Amino acid sequence: MFKFKKPIIGKNNIVINNGVLSNVKYDIIGNNNKIEIKDKAILSDLTIFIRGNNHKLKIEENCVFKRGFLWFEDSCCEIIIGKNTTIESAHFAVTEVKTSIHVGEDCMFSNEIELRTGDSHAIIDVEKNIKINDAQNITIGNHVWIGARAIILKGVCIGDNSIIGTGSIVTKDIPSCSVSAGVPSKLIKTNINWVRERFYN
Repeated sequence: MFKFKKPIIGKNNIVINNGVLSNVKYDIIGNNNKIEIKDKAILSDLTIFIRGNNHKLKIEENCVFKRGFLWFEDSCCEIIIGKNTTIESAHFAVTEVKTSIHVGEDCMFSNEIELRTGDSHAIIDVEKNIKINDAQNITIGNHVWIGARAIILKGVCIGDNSIIGTGSIVTKDIPSCSVSAGVPSKLIKTNINWVRERFYN
């Protein structure tokens, strides 16, 4: 059962399967965009904003996305969220042609998290008259825990089993099995893992 508003202009493909949607809003202008929500995914208070053609959004089985935006610009961009991932609130933005955000399986996102592949506006080198802020992909590995109000910027790859601290701004790759935090984010500890459950020695 799902309830959503859908102002959609163009020929697009939306496949819900057995996902559960509540207050999911579509704002789509374009063609050949594909949205696939897999079985037992639960989405609420979410806006899917698409401008352009040939974008792909895929949310895998058993994902929970409680609040936020999924934002597509230009064309041929991709957001994929792996199965069993939970997101309290986040803004994902793919902002230039053929850029992507890939989130692995069993990740845990806290509140007010932002991921952006680009800046949406050009920065120009005045002497060379060229753009100097091209967009880049973002890749989040499996079983990654991202703290509240963290910002993950373009070109970042975060390794499996890692933790990103609250309020961090991540501008560089983060190795697997590590804790990183700060502005900009810095490596604090390695050789760690984490579990969703409380754990006592």
